[in-house]
Amino acid sequence: MRRLRISLFELAVLESQGFINIYCMLNPSTVPNVPAKIPQYYDNFQKLLQKYPRIPSESILDFIGCEYVSEIEVRSNDGSGSITWILLYAKDKLKLQDRERAETSGKYVYVLTNDAYPDLCKIGKAVNPESRINGINSAGTVSEWVLRYALPVTDDYKVENLVHRHFGEFRRDSIQGSSREFFEVDFETAVKAVEYFGKDFYVGEPIIY
Repeated sequence: MRRLRISLFELAVLESQGFINIYCMLNPSTVPNVPAKIPQYYDNFQKLLQKYPRIPSESILDFIGCEYVSEIEVRSNDGSGSITWILLYAKDKLKLQDRERAETSGKYVYVLTNDAYPDLCKIGKAVNPESRINGINSAGTVSEWVLRYALPVTDDYKVENLVHRHFGEFRRDSIQGSSREFFEVDFETAVKAVEYFGKDFYVGEPIIY
């Protein structure tokens, strides 16, 4: 994930205005003379690890989408002149709140398949994929669509739009449902695309049905 590199002064201003949360991956107990706020930033990072235990520690800042990075130079006082660089990462608080609301409300991009249309996948979005597929199949379909995969994301509209644009040349009409959501791709290809375009909006483990 690409981040905007900003100065410590800019980072401090954003923090003082309450716009960002700051995280530090480096344990401050391993570095002498760390600035006073580093333990707090490290604690913020630890709280993320507790909240998302399935996400690897090295990936969790990408997972929540930290937009900013800055660095602090810490010099040793043992006379060696050694320098330790501590990276600080920051996340916009409003965007973080949006993400947390999405986690609780549940937004998904899903993939459906149908034995009657072996060359098609239906790729759509829903707050509740199970309810959505019940609605699709309640329209008197001869062969029902099967929910195979759903990825929880913060912005289901955007992820769906990116996937649909990616598969634009494979869009196909269908007798059932909205033609704009049907694509002539296999299930594995559809899932890979959803995961690729959903990686910056990912909020939990995908559901395999």
